[in-house]
Amino acid sequence: MNPLIFGYMRVPDDMSDEEAKKKHDDLTGYAEVNGFQLAAVFYEYVTGAQTAFMALVEAVRHAEAKHVIVPSYRELALNKSLQDVMLTHLSHATGAEVISLDECS
Repeated sequence: MNPLIFGYMRVPDDMSDEEAKKKHDDLTGYAEVNGFQLAAVFYEYVTGAQTAFMALVEAVRHAEAKHVIVPSYRELALNKSLQDVMLTHLSHATGAEVISLDECS
């Protein structure tokens, strides 16, 4: 069985369905090409919220997964300092590595 990977992305009100689907498809494609099983993608719909992020942390911890994928670190937060805090929290809480698609290209 392939190792689990979880996805996380924001879906703001002004994002088209096509753009959201493309982001999701990019996550799925990365998982398939790199030998992962995409367990779930967590969607953050409310600007500034972290509800889905906290649910992601719990799911990754529970599954003992070691990888999370995001379209870009900006999915976590627009502010670099907040991105770093969220990455550190996820790493300390779960031991998971975060893979950003925009850094893979």
